[in-house]
Amino acid sequence: MIVLNFLGQIWDAFSYVWFLILPFLLYYLFSTLWISYVAGKAGSQIENVVLEIIPPRDIEKSPQIMEKFFDALSATHSGSNVMKKYIKGYVLPTFSFEIVASEGMVHFYLVTPENLRSFVESALYAQYPEVEIVEVDDYVTQVPAVIPSKEWTLFSADMEKVKHDAYPIKTYKNFKEDITGKMIDPLGSLMETMGAVGSNQFIWLQYIIEPVSPAWADTEGKSAVNAFIGRKSPAKKSSMLSSFFKDLLDILKSIPAGLLGAPLTSSSSESDSGSDDVEAKLTPGEKKTLTALEENIAKSIFETKMRLMILGKKDGFSKVHFGSTVGSTIKQFADNHLNSLKPHALSKTDVDYVFKKRISESRMRKQLIRYRDRDNSGATFKFSSEELATVFHMPDMSVVSPSVRFVDSRKSGAPSNLPFM
Repeated sequence: MIVLNFLGQIWDAFSYVWFLILPFLLYYLFSTLWISYVAGKAGSQIENVVLEIIPPRDIEKSPQIMEKFFDALSATHSGSNVMKKYIKGYVLPTFSFEIVASEGMVHFYLVTPENLRSFVESALYAQYPEVEIVEVDDYVTQVPAVIPSKEWTLFSADMEKVKHDAYPIKTYKNFKEDITGKMIDPLGSLMETMGAVGSNQFIWLQYIIEPVSPAWADTEGKSAVNAFIGRKSPAKKSSMLSSFFKDLLDILKSIPAGLLGAPLTSSSSESDSGSDDVEAKLTPGEKKTLTALEENIAKSIFETKMRLMILGKKDGFSKVHFGSTVGSTIKQFADNHLNSLKPHALSKTDVDYVFKKRISESRMRKQLIRYRDRDNSGATFKFSSEELATVFHMPDMSVVSPSVRFVDSRKSGAPSNLPFM
Protein backbone atom coordinates (compact mmCIF):
# COMPACT_ATOMS: atom_id res chain seq x y z
CA MET A 1 0.00 0.00 0.00
CA ILE A 2 2.85 2.36 0.86
CA VAL A 3 4.52 1.63 -2.46
CA LEU A 4 1.32 2.37 -4.38
CA ASN A 5 0.88 5.67 -2.56
CA PHE A 6 4.48 6.59 -3.32
CA LEU A 7 4.07 5.77 -7.01
CA GLY A 8 0.82 7.74 -7.07
CA GLN A 9 2.59 10.81 -5.68
CA ILE A 10 5.29 10.50 -8.33
CA TRP A 11 2.65 10.26 -11.06
CA ASP A 12 0.81 13.32 -9.69
CA ALA A 13 4.04 15.31 -9.70
CA PHE A 14 4.89 14.15 -13.22
CA SER A 15 1.43 15.19 -14.48
CA TYR A 16 2.31 18.82 -13.68
CA VAL A 17 5.72 18.91 -15.41
CA TRP A 18 5.44 16.28 -18.17
CA PHE A 19 5.39 18.94 -20.90
CA LEU A 20 8.81 20.12 -19.70
CA ILE A 21 10.43 16.69 -19.34
CA LEU A 22 8.91 14.65 -22.17
CA PRO A 23 10.19 16.76 -25.13
CA PHE A 24 13.80 16.51 -23.90
CA LEU A 25 13.43 12.78 -23.25
CA LEU A 26 11.95 12.12 -26.68
CA TYR A 27 14.61 14.24 -28.36
CA TYR A 28 17.36 12.32 -26.57
CA LEU A 29 15.88 8.96 -27.56
CA PHE A 30 15.31 10.03 -31.17
CA SER A 31 18.77 11.53 -31.61
CA THR A 32 20.45 8.47 -30.07
CA LEU A 33 18.54 6.02 -32.25
CA TRP A 34 18.89 8.15 -35.37
CA ILE A 35 22.64 8.62 -34.97
CA SER A 36 22.99 4.88 -34.41
CA TYR A 37 20.96 4.21 -37.57
CA VAL A 38 22.77 6.61 -39.90
CA ALA A 39 26.18 5.63 -38.49
CA GLY A 40 25.38 1.95 -38.96
CA LYS A 41 24.20 2.60 -42.51
CA ALA A 42 27.36 4.55 -43.34
CA GLY A 43 29.55 1.91 -41.70
CA SER A 44 27.93 -0.89 -43.71
CA GLN A 45 28.99 0.84 -46.93
CA ILE A 46 32.66 0.80 -45.96
CA GLU A 47 34.58 -2.03 -47.60
CA ASN A 48 37.55 -3.41 -45.68
CA VAL A 49 40.56 -5.15 -47.15
CA VAL A 50 42.82 -7.64 -45.35
CA LEU A 51 46.54 -7.07 -45.94
CA GLU A 52 49.33 -9.36 -44.79
CA ILE A 53 52.50 -7.56 -43.76
CA ILE A 54 55.58 -9.70 -44.40
CA PRO A 55 58.64 -8.23 -42.63
CA PRO A 56 62.25 -8.53 -43.85
CA ARG A 57 64.65 -10.62 -41.77
CA ASP A 58 67.31 -8.02 -41.06
CA ILE A 59 65.46 -5.09 -39.46
CA GLU A 60 67.93 -3.19 -37.27
CA LYS A 61 65.61 -0.33 -36.39
CA SER A 62 63.70 0.06 -33.13
CA PRO A 63 59.87 0.17 -32.91
CA GLN A 64 60.16 3.96 -32.98
CA ILE A 65 59.71 3.92 -36.76
CA MET A 66 56.41 2.09 -36.27
CA GLU A 67 55.43 4.90 -33.93
CA LYS A 68 55.88 7.32 -36.83
CA PHE A 69 53.56 5.14 -38.91
CA PHE A 70 50.84 5.37 -36.24
CA ASP A 71 51.37 9.13 -36.08
CA ALA A 72 50.60 9.21 -39.80
CA LEU A 73 47.39 7.22 -39.22
CA SER A 74 46.22 9.79 -36.68
CA ALA A 75 45.86 12.23 -39.60
CA THR A 76 42.81 10.27 -40.75
CA HIS A 77 40.80 11.82 -37.90
CA SER A 78 38.64 14.71 -39.04
CA GLY A 79 36.16 16.79 -37.11
CA SER A 80 32.42 16.30 -37.35
CA ASN A 81 29.61 18.79 -37.92
CA VAL A 82 25.82 18.66 -37.89
CA MET A 83 25.61 17.58 -41.53
CA LYS A 84 28.17 14.78 -41.10
CA LYS A 85 26.77 13.60 -37.78
CA TYR A 86 23.00 13.64 -38.35
CA ILE A 87 22.64 13.31 -42.13
CA LYS A 88 25.63 11.43 -43.52
CA GLY A 89 26.29 9.36 -40.40
CA TYR A 90 29.93 10.32 -39.81
CA VAL A 91 32.06 7.29 -38.90
CA LEU A 92 35.68 7.57 -37.84
CA PRO A 93 38.03 5.26 -39.75
CA THR A 94 39.08 2.16 -37.82
CA PHE A 95 42.06 -0.06 -38.45
CA SER A 96 42.71 -3.54 -37.11
CA PHE A 97 46.27 -4.74 -36.50
CA GLU A 98 46.45 -8.47 -35.89
CA ILE A 99 49.16 -10.95 -34.94
CA VAL A 100 48.05 -14.47 -35.77
CA ALA A 101 49.50 -17.90 -35.10
CA SER A 102 48.06 -20.48 -37.51
CA GLU A 103 49.25 -23.97 -36.58
CA GLY A 104 52.63 -22.65 -35.47
CA MET A 105 53.23 -20.05 -38.20
CA VAL A 106 53.05 -16.38 -37.19
CA HIS A 107 51.57 -13.75 -39.51
CA PHE A 108 51.03 -9.99 -39.28
CA TYR A 109 47.80 -8.58 -40.71
CA LEU A 110 46.34 -5.14 -41.21
CA VAL A 111 42.64 -4.60 -41.94
CA THR A 112 41.96 -1.17 -43.41
CA PRO A 113 39.11 0.59 -45.21
CA GLU A 114 39.53 0.16 -48.96
CA ASN A 115 39.46 3.92 -49.59
CA LEU A 116 42.46 4.40 -47.27
CA ARG A 117 44.51 1.47 -48.54
CA SER A 118 46.91 3.53 -50.68
CA PHE A 119 47.52 5.97 -47.84
CA VAL A 120 48.18 3.17 -45.34
CA GLU A 121 50.52 1.27 -47.66
CA SER A 122 52.50 4.43 -48.50
CA ALA A 123 52.86 5.32 -44.81
CA LEU A 124 54.10 1.80 -44.00
CA TYR A 125 56.52 1.63 -46.93
CA ALA A 126 57.93 4.98 -45.84
CA GLN A 127 59.07 3.42 -42.57
CA TYR A 128 59.79 -0.13 -43.78
CA PRO A 129 60.90 0.14 -47.46
CA GLU A 130 61.68 -3.59 -47.71
CA VAL A 131 58.45 -4.87 -46.25
CA GLU A 132 55.97 -6.77 -48.44
CA ILE A 133 52.25 -5.97 -48.28
CA VAL A 134 49.95 -8.51 -49.91
CA GLU A 135 46.17 -8.58 -50.10
CA VAL A 136 44.93 -11.93 -48.81
CA ASP A 137 41.71 -13.74 -48.04
CA ASP A 138 40.49 -13.27 -44.50
CA TYR A 139 42.15 -15.88 -42.31
CA VAL A 140 39.13 -16.07 -39.96
CA THR A 141 37.49 -18.40 -42.50
CA GLN A 142 40.03 -21.08 -41.52
CA VAL A 143 37.84 -21.97 -38.54
CA PRO A 144 34.08 -22.68 -38.31
CA ALA A 145 31.78 -19.66 -38.12
CA VAL A 146 30.10 -21.03 -34.99
CA ILE A 147 32.17 -22.07 -31.98
CA PRO A 148 31.80 -23.97 -29.66
CA SER A 149 30.85 -27.13 -31.48
CA LYS A 150 31.44 -30.83 -31.10
CA GLU A 151 34.98 -30.51 -32.42
CA TRP A 152 35.96 -26.88 -31.79
CA THR A 153 36.30 -24.66 -28.74
CA LEU A 154 37.91 -21.32 -27.81
CA PHE A 155 39.00 -19.13 -24.93
CA SER A 156 38.95 -15.37 -25.25
CA ALA A 157 38.98 -12.06 -23.37
CA ASP A 158 39.20 -8.35 -24.09
CA MET A 159 41.82 -6.35 -22.25
CA GLU A 160 41.60 -3.17 -20.22
CA LYS A 161 44.00 -0.78 -18.54
CA VAL A 162 44.30 -1.03 -14.77
CA LYS A 163 44.77 2.72 -14.22
CA HIS A 164 43.59 5.85 -16.04
CA ASP A 165 44.13 5.80 -19.80
CA ALA A 166 46.67 8.61 -19.60
CA TYR A 167 49.11 6.37 -17.69
CA PRO A 168 51.23 4.48 -20.26
CA ILE A 169 52.29 0.85 -20.10
CA LYS A 170 55.97 -0.06 -20.18
CA THR A 171 57.06 0.83 -23.71
CA TYR A 172 59.89 -0.28 -26.00
CA LYS A 173 62.21 2.45 -24.64
CA ASN A 174 62.46 0.50 -21.38
CA PHE A 175 63.29 -2.87 -22.97
CA LYS A 176 67.08 -2.69 -22.82
CA GLU A 177 69.88 -4.83 -21.47
CA ASP A 178 71.48 -3.38 -18.34
CA ILE A 179 75.07 -3.88 -19.49
CA THR A 180 75.13 -3.31 -23.25
CA GLY A 181 72.09 -1.04 -23.44
CA LYS A 182 70.91 -2.98 -26.49
CA MET A 183 67.15 -3.05 -27.00
CA ILE A 184 65.31 -6.32 -26.41
CA ASP A 185 62.44 -6.71 -28.86
CA PRO A 186 59.19 -6.85 -26.81
CA LEU A 187 57.68 -9.21 -29.39
CA GLY A 188 60.42 -11.83 -29.06
CA SER A 189 58.72 -13.87 -26.33
CA LEU A 190 55.35 -13.56 -28.06
CA MET A 191 56.76 -15.00 -31.29
CA GLU A 192 58.15 -18.00 -29.41
CA THR A 193 54.85 -18.56 -27.59
CA MET A 194 52.80 -18.36 -30.76
CA GLY A 195 55.17 -20.66 -32.61
CA ALA A 196 54.56 -23.39 -30.04
CA VAL A 197 50.92 -24.07 -30.98
CA GLY A 198 50.28 -27.33 -32.78
CA SER A 199 48.13 -28.57 -35.61
CA ASN A 200 44.55 -27.24 -35.77
CA GLN A 201 45.36 -24.72 -33.02
CA PHE A 202 45.29 -20.92 -33.43
CA ILE A 203 46.14 -17.78 -31.46
CA TRP A 204 44.55 -14.52 -32.60
CA LEU A 205 45.64 -11.17 -31.15
CA GLN A 206 43.71 -8.14 -32.35
CA TYR A 207 44.17 -4.37 -31.88
CA ILE A 208 41.31 -2.33 -33.35
CA ILE A 209 42.25 1.35 -33.26
CA GLU A 210 40.42 4.58 -33.98
CA PRO A 211 42.13 8.00 -33.94
CA VAL A 212 41.12 10.30 -31.08
CA SER A 213 40.80 14.08 -31.23
CA PRO A 214 43.85 15.97 -29.87
CA ALA A 215 41.40 17.71 -27.52
CA TRP A 216 41.47 14.58 -25.34
CA ALA A 217 44.96 15.46 -24.13
CA ASP A 218 43.85 18.94 -23.08
CA THR A 219 40.87 17.62 -21.12
CA GLU A 220 41.09 14.11 -19.69
CA GLY A 221 44.85 13.84 -20.17
CA LYS A 222 45.59 17.08 -18.31
CA SER A 223 43.06 16.16 -15.62
CA ALA A 224 44.97 12.93 -14.92
CA VAL A 225 48.23 14.88 -14.62
CA ASN A 226 46.64 17.45 -12.29
CA ALA A 227 45.08 14.71 -10.16
CA PHE A 228 48.46 12.99 -9.82
CA ILE A 229 50.22 16.10 -8.52
CA GLY A 230 47.26 17.25 -6.45
CA ARG A 231 46.48 20.30 -8.52
CA LYS A 232 42.92 21.35 -9.25
CA SER A 233 41.97 21.12 -12.89
CA PRO A 234 40.89 24.42 -14.46
CA ALA A 235 37.15 24.93 -14.48
CA LYS A 236 35.36 24.27 -17.73
CA LYS A 237 34.37 27.30 -19.77
CA SER A 238 30.83 28.34 -18.96
CA SER A 239 28.30 30.20 -21.03
CA MET A 240 27.85 33.97 -20.80
CA LEU A 241 24.55 33.57 -18.95
CA SER A 242 25.92 31.16 -16.35
CA SER A 243 28.98 33.40 -15.85
CA PHE A 244 26.69 36.38 -15.23
CA PHE A 245 24.71 34.55 -12.54
CA LYS A 246 27.92 33.21 -10.97
CA ASP A 247 29.39 36.70 -10.73
CA LEU A 248 26.11 38.04 -9.33
CA LEU A 249 26.08 35.31 -6.69
CA ASP A 250 29.68 36.13 -5.70
CA ILE A 251 28.72 39.81 -5.27
CA LEU A 252 25.70 38.93 -3.11
CA LYS A 253 27.84 36.66 -0.96
CA SER A 254 30.43 39.39 -0.37
CA ILE A 255 27.89 42.03 0.77
CA PRO A 256 27.51 40.73 4.38
CA ALA A 257 31.27 40.41 4.76
CA GLY A 258 31.73 43.97 3.47
CA LEU A 259 29.11 45.38 5.85
CA LEU A 260 30.70 43.62 8.82
CA GLY A 261 34.14 44.81 7.83
CA ALA A 262 35.57 41.31 7.44
CA PRO A 263 38.76 41.13 5.37
CA LEU A 264 38.34 39.81 1.88
CA THR A 265 40.57 36.98 0.72
CA SER A 266 41.33 35.85 -2.75
CA SER A 267 40.94 32.17 -3.53
CA SER A 268 43.53 32.47 -6.27
CA SER A 269 46.16 33.84 -3.89
CA GLU A 270 45.48 30.98 -1.47
CA SER A 271 45.91 28.42 -4.19
CA ASP A 272 49.11 30.09 -5.38
CA SER A 273 50.63 30.08 -1.90
CA GLY A 274 49.60 26.47 -1.33
CA SER A 275 51.37 25.19 -4.43
CA ASP A 276 55.00 26.13 -3.81
CA ASP A 277 57.03 23.66 -5.81
CA VAL A 278 55.14 20.50 -6.61
CA GLU A 279 58.02 18.79 -8.36
CA ALA A 280 60.36 19.28 -5.39
CA LYS A 281 57.97 17.28 -3.20
CA LEU A 282 57.85 14.28 -5.52
CA THR A 283 59.86 11.11 -4.95
CA PRO A 284 62.12 9.80 -7.75
CA GLY A 285 59.47 7.22 -8.68
CA GLU A 286 56.75 9.88 -8.76
CA LYS A 287 58.91 12.11 -10.96
CA LYS A 288 59.32 9.22 -13.38
CA THR A 289 55.56 8.72 -13.45
CA LEU A 290 54.87 12.42 -13.98
CA THR A 291 57.34 12.59 -16.87
CA ALA A 292 55.85 9.49 -18.49
CA LEU A 293 52.31 10.87 -18.08
CA GLU A 294 53.11 14.19 -19.73
CA GLU A 295 55.09 12.58 -22.55
CA ASN A 296 52.33 10.04 -23.21
CA ILE A 297 49.45 12.51 -23.56
CA ALA A 298 51.58 14.64 -25.90
CA LYS A 299 51.58 11.85 -28.50
CA SER A 300 48.91 10.74 -30.97
CA ILE A 301 46.13 8.94 -29.12
CA PHE A 302 43.92 6.08 -30.35
CA GLU A 303 40.83 4.45 -28.91
CA THR A 304 41.92 0.82 -28.74
CA LYS A 305 40.16 -2.51 -28.51
CA MET A 306 42.55 -5.33 -27.57
CA ARG A 307 41.17 -8.83 -27.96
CA LEU A 308 43.01 -12.13 -27.40
CA MET A 309 41.57 -15.43 -28.61
CA ILE A 310 42.88 -19.01 -28.40
CA LEU A 311 40.90 -21.46 -30.50
CA GLY A 312 41.21 -24.86 -32.07
CA LYS A 313 39.99 -28.42 -32.15
CA LYS A 314 39.29 -29.92 -28.74
CA ASP A 315 41.83 -32.64 -29.38
CA GLY A 316 45.03 -30.83 -28.43
CA PHE A 317 43.39 -27.63 -27.14
CA SER A 318 44.89 -26.20 -23.95
CA LYS A 319 44.18 -23.04 -21.97
CA VAL A 320 47.86 -23.00 -21.09
CA HIS A 321 48.43 -21.24 -24.41
CA PHE A 322 46.17 -18.42 -23.20
CA GLY A 323 48.12 -18.03 -19.97
CA SER A 324 51.48 -18.06 -21.71
CA THR A 325 50.26 -15.59 -24.34
CA VAL A 326 48.92 -13.31 -21.62
CA GLY A 327 52.32 -13.45 -19.98
CA SER A 328 54.18 -12.54 -23.16
CA THR A 329 51.72 -9.86 -24.32
CA ILE A 330 50.49 -8.32 -21.08
CA LYS A 331 52.62 -8.94 -18.00
CA GLN A 332 55.90 -7.87 -19.60
CA PHE A 333 54.39 -4.44 -20.25
CA ALA A 334 53.34 -3.89 -16.63
CA ASP A 335 55.03 -1.18 -14.58
CA ASN A 336 53.98 -0.48 -11.00
CA HIS A 337 54.84 3.20 -11.41
CA LEU A 338 52.87 3.47 -14.64
CA ASN A 339 50.15 1.13 -15.92
CA SER A 340 49.35 -2.45 -16.84
CA LEU A 341 46.77 -4.50 -18.70
CA LYS A 342 44.38 -7.17 -17.46
CA PRO A 343 41.55 -9.27 -18.91
CA HIS A 344 38.17 -7.55 -18.75
CA ALA A 345 36.01 -9.64 -16.42
CA LEU A 346 32.75 -9.42 -18.40
CA SER A 347 34.41 -10.46 -21.67
CA LYS A 348 36.14 -13.60 -20.42
CA THR A 349 34.63 -16.75 -21.86
CA ASP A 350 35.53 -18.73 -18.74
CA VAL A 351 33.05 -18.04 -15.90
CA ASP A 352 32.98 -19.28 -12.31
CA TYR A 353 29.37 -18.77 -11.23
CA VAL A 354 25.92 -20.24 -11.90
CA PHE A 355 24.91 -21.40 -15.41
CA LYS A 356 28.61 -21.61 -16.25
CA LYS A 357 28.28 -23.74 -19.37
CA ARG A 358 25.46 -21.71 -20.91
CA ILE A 359 27.04 -18.31 -20.20
CA SER A 360 30.47 -19.49 -21.33
CA GLU A 361 29.16 -20.83 -24.65
CA SER A 362 27.17 -17.64 -25.25
CA ARG A 363 30.28 -15.52 -24.69
CA MET A 364 32.32 -17.74 -27.00
CA ARG A 365 29.86 -17.18 -29.84
CA LYS A 366 29.73 -13.42 -29.23
CA GLN A 367 33.49 -13.05 -29.03
CA LEU A 368 34.03 -14.94 -32.27
CA ILE A 369 31.42 -12.86 -34.10
CA ARG A 370 32.94 -9.61 -32.80
CA TYR A 371 36.43 -10.70 -33.76
CA ARG A 372 35.38 -11.69 -37.29
CA ASP A 373 33.48 -8.39 -37.73
CA ARG A 374 36.32 -6.33 -36.22
CA ASP A 375 33.74 -4.99 -33.78
CA ASN A 376 35.21 -2.59 -31.21
CA SER A 377 32.16 -2.45 -28.95
CA GLY A 378 32.67 -3.16 -25.26
CA ALA A 379 35.74 -2.45 -23.17
CA THR A 380 38.27 -0.13 -24.82
CA PHE A 381 41.10 2.10 -23.63
CA LYS A 382 43.41 4.80 -24.93
CA PHE A 383 46.81 3.88 -26.38
CA SER A 384 49.37 6.40 -27.58
CA SER A 385 51.34 5.86 -30.78
CA GLU A 386 54.33 4.81 -28.65
CA GLU A 387 52.29 2.19 -26.80
CA LEU A 388 50.87 0.84 -30.06
CA ALA A 389 54.33 0.64 -31.60
CA THR A 390 55.44 -1.37 -28.57
CA VAL A 391 52.79 -4.07 -28.95
CA PHE A 392 52.67 -4.13 -32.77
CA HIS A 393 55.74 -3.63 -34.94
CA MET A 394 57.94 -5.56 -37.32
CA PRO A 395 60.27 -7.81 -35.26
CA ASP A 396 63.95 -6.93 -35.48
CA MET A 397 66.81 -9.24 -36.42
CA SER A 398 67.18 -10.46 -32.82
CA VAL A 399 63.92 -12.40 -33.24
CA VAL A 400 65.06 -15.63 -34.88
CA SER A 401 61.92 -17.69 -34.30
CA PRO A 402 61.38 -20.00 -37.31
CA SER A 403 57.62 -19.55 -36.89
CA VAL A 404 57.65 -15.98 -38.24
CA ARG A 405 57.03 -15.57 -41.95
CA PHE A 406 59.72 -13.27 -43.35
CA VAL A 407 60.35 -11.90 -46.84
CA ASP A 408 62.09 -14.65 -48.82
CA SER A 409 64.80 -12.46 -50.32
CA ARG A 410 66.17 -8.96 -49.92
CA LYS A 411 64.89 -6.41 -52.40
CA SER A 412 67.49 -4.43 -54.33
CA GLY A 413 67.86 -2.53 -57.55
CA ALA A 414 69.29 -4.02 -60.75
CA PRO A 415 73.08 -3.74 -61.30
CA SER A 416 74.08 -0.65 -63.25
CA ASN A 417 76.42 -2.55 -65.61
CA LEU A 418 73.87 -4.91 -67.12
CA PRO A 419 74.42 -5.25 -70.92
CA PHE A 420 71.64 -4.04 -73.20
CA MET A 421 70.54 -6.23 -76.10
